[in-house]
Amino acid sequence: MQPCIDKLTEDFHVWCIDLPGHGESLDIEWDESVDQGLELLAEILPERCCLVGWSLGGLLAQLYVKQYPQRVQSLMLIASTPKFVAGPGWPHAMPSNIFEKFSEQFNTSPKEILKQFRTLQTLHSVSSKEIMCVLEQAASEQSPGKMAWGLQWLQELDLRDSCIAEDILLQLLHGENDQVSSIKVAQQTVELWQTSHKPGYKNVQLCIITDAGHTPFLSHPERFHKQVKLMLSKTC
Repeated sequence: MQPCIDKLTEDFHVWCIDLPGHGESLDIEWDESVDQGLELLAEILPERCCLVGWSLGGLLAQLYVKQYPQRVQSLMLIASTPKFVAGPGWPHAMPSNIFEKFSEQFNTSPKEILKQFRTLQTLHSVSSKEIMCVLEQAASEQSPGKMAWGLQWLQELDLRDSCIAEDILLQLLHGENDQVSSIKVAQQTVELWQTSHKPGYKNVQLCIITDAGHTPFLSHPERFHKQVKLMLSKTC
């Protein structure tokens, strides 16, 4: 997210949090549990905020909203949904056999698999070479040995039954060509949230970014910034 931070700080007070195993959180004391993860977030974030979570970070953001709904005004999920792996009633997410193969290969050749994953994130996106450079730089600040918890969360977490409070504005920002989390699963997420609330519920929106893959905030930074400003204008 770093390339977007300078622009965001022109308009907002920004907390940029590194997940365990990433950036400046390499040495954090972490038992890999959901409970401790939420406690760590609660210690850092202000009493009221608007959350923006990308991919795995979006799952953690959804858990935080579930645990502390009174502390969240709005939630933007970037290329993130309530369940990452496909299953009954959730056919458009990543097939479980592909994810399991990826996990097995990560255990034996983590750096090589992460390189392949970075390529997957940039497929069918404008500015793919520039995005790859950003992802490679971010990878130099990661510890593969401390990232296995993320794979376990992606495989096991299912937040489809977590009903988010109706007064929290929800926005999904999704690349039309996302090869990691398909646009179809984003559309199904909107349908899920709409049907889980009473008729007339309109506090959820899907914003589809054309010519974007799994990192729409990098391929289309101006559009991303515009959507954040629009979301906050409705909640502040």
